[in-house]
Amino acid sequence: MLEQITAQQLIDRVKTQFGTNWKDSSTDVFLAGDPDTLVTGIATSFTPSIEVLKKSVSLGNNLVITQQPAYYSQQETYMVGDPAYQFKRDYIEKNKLVLWRYYDNWNNRPSDGQLIGLAKALGWDKYRSPHVNAPAYARPNKYFNLPVSTLRDTVAEFKKRLNISALRVIGNPATRITKAAISHGMFKLSQLQEILKDPEVNLIVIAEAIEWEACEYFRDMLTWKGQDKAMVLLGRATAEDPGYKEVALWLSTFIKDLPITWIPADEPFWVV
Repeated sequence: MLEQITAQQLIDRVKTQFGTNWKDSSTDVFLAGDPDTLVTGIATSFTPSIEVLKKSVSLGNNLVITQQPAYYSQQETYMVGDPAYQFKRDYIEKNKLVLWRYYDNWNNRPSDGQLIGLAKALGWDKYRSPHVNAPAYARPNKYFNLPVSTLRDTVAEFKKRLNISALRVIGNPATRITKAAISHGMFKLSQLQEILKDPEVNLIVIAEAIEWEACEYFRDMLTWKGQDKAMVLLGRATAEDPGYKEVALWLSTFIKDLPITWIPADEPFWVV
C-alpha cells in the first residue's frame, strides 16, 4: 500500500536527513504544482523535459525531482507568453504533477553524488584514487588510476557505456591514458589549472566549458608542451544525469513505501 504523504511532507523528510546542515536556498524549491498533492511516486532526472514528464506520468509518478529549472530559465517571468512555456505548464497542470528542484543541498553534501554517479556510469568506481583525507568522493577526490589504454579506445568505451553519440575530444587519439580527473559541471579555467598541477593526469573528463577559456588554454598547452594529455567534453546532460540516479538511490534509503524511478533525460543531440 502506498504511503499517504504530500509532496511538502516528503520534502520535509528530505530536509530532516540533513539536520542542521540543510540550508534554505532560492534554488531548492518547488517549481510547479501544488505541494499539498498526495505523492503517488517519485521520478528523478537531470532536467524535467517534456519527454521525462511523459515517462513519469506513464509510470504513475507525480513528483519529479530535478536538477534544472522547469521552464528553461532561472526567471520564469521571462518566459510568460512563450508558447513552449505555456505548453509545458499546461501539461504539468493537466497531469497534476509537482516539480521540486534539488540542487544546492545535494551538491553541498560531503560526498559528491554527481561525481559518484558519473564514475559509476563510466565503470570507474573501482579505480578511485583519493587525493586528500576527506570522505569518499569528496570534490577533491575526483581522480582515477585507470588500466592503460589509448584515448581512442577510452572514447569508444565512453560512447558504449553512456549510450551517447555526441562528444568532443581534444588530444591525439594515440595518447596513452593511465590517470583521469572528472568534472561534471561547468568547467572553469581555474579548475583546469588545479588539475594540471598533478603531472600524472593525462585525461580530463568534463561536462562543458567556455570554449575560448579552458578549452583554448588546454589546446595551447598541448601545442607548446607536447601531445601527452587529452580532454573529453561529454555534454552537461550526459555528465549530470547519472547523478540523479544517485538521488533516487539515496531517497530509497529512507522512503520505503513509494516507487522511486530515475528517468534519464538523455542527450539532445545527434551527429552529422
